[in-house]
Amino acid sequence: MQFFIIVSIVYIKFKRSVGYQPLKPARMLFRIILFSGIFVFLLTMSALHPLSYFYDLIGIALGLILTVYALKHVSIENRGGVLYFRTHLWVELIVLFLFLYRFLYRIAEIGQLQTAVSDGGSAAYGALFAQDPATMIGFFVLAVYYVGFSFFVLKKGRTEEKRSA
Repeated sequence: MQFFIIVSIVYIKFKRSVGYQPLKPARMLFRIILFSGIFVFLLTMSALHPLSYFYDLIGIALGLILTVYALKHVSIENRGGVLYFRTHLWVELIVLFLFLYRFLYRIAEIGQLQTAVSDGGSAAYGALFAQDPATMIGFFVLAVYYVGFSFFVLKKGRTEEKRSA
């Protein structure tokens, strides 16, 4: 059952990441709000371990670079009154790979950490999560990318709708 759920999540993520996607403003706004919340939460978690701010800055910088590159290569087209968008294939693959790598790594790590959680409570897992540089960098890259890219695509989509109306 767990394997089926993991494969389903990977399949859905792949379908939503590669190729032209329908522009759904509600989904984009939800993504902006969700990742902004994660961004703020992770910044507050970094206060527990001030060295984490260094990893946060690396993730923010990489996320900005990825966002700028994606925005230079975004294309929006109107297909029968429905707007579709996509960015450069390599950006889509980088985002997908980053998500899948951290997702699968975390699943493997959670299996190994169940004893640590039972011994030290959920705070032990939260502290370990905040100290993991790769996770912090990866989440900040994704958060900055999704917020910036979604905001820009929404704005460009509204402009495109006005132009075609």
